[in-house]
Amino acid sequence: MNSSSVINVFLRNPVPGKVKTRLAQAVGDETALKVYLALLEKTRLAIKDLEQSKNLWFDDYIPDPTSFEDWGKNSPTKLIQQGSDLGEKMHNAFLHCFRNGARSAIIIGSDCPGLHSIHIMEAFRILEQNDAVLGPANDGGYYLIGLNQDVPSLFQNMEWSTNRVFAESLERLQWARKHVGILPKLSDLDTIEDLREWESKGGFSWSKNSPE
Repeated sequence: MNSSSVINVFLRNPVPGKVKTRLAQAVGDETALKVYLALLEKTRLAIKDLEQSKNLWFDDYIPDPTSFEDWGKNSPTKLIQQGSDLGEKMHNAFLHCFRNGARSAIIIGSDCPGLHSIHIMEAFRILEQNDAVLGPANDGGYYLIGLNQDVPSLFQNMEWSTNRVFAESLERLQWARKHVGILPKLSDLDTIEDLREWESKGGFSWSKNSPE
């Protein structure tokens, strides 16, 4: 296990009515939960064979000790997100990594069905030559952010969940004179349209799991 580089996964505790709430408006809480669990499994498969240390950051509570274990050769560290908004939570996660000796760290969510291990390996390769890496999402946000040093301005006074998050983050990094690498653009899964697109590519079949 490589403790000098860390994969941080931000996730929500899988509870009906608490995950994929925008999607749930169209398919119901139970189907939205099934979709979220499928996304968690895709995220697990994307990182489980990678050598980096892994932190799982839960939004509410740390689940049963026997759950979320098979995320790598060694059990992941399970933590609770700390902060008043997404920016503060991500900043604190990076600080946790750097204060514990990491030279580079990335944060991913569990909303991107197209994310594979190759994207994560490329992110760490980029960080060998750059200060930061971003993985743009089709909705204007990002599915991955990576740093090899603290950049507080990335996380302060940011309007999250808008189509300007990626562009604004890139501008802030450039303003801070940081060298940035960019990964391929991928799609997050947040809406019924996103789910139908995933289904068309052979992913989760929502129509078979939705109520009559």
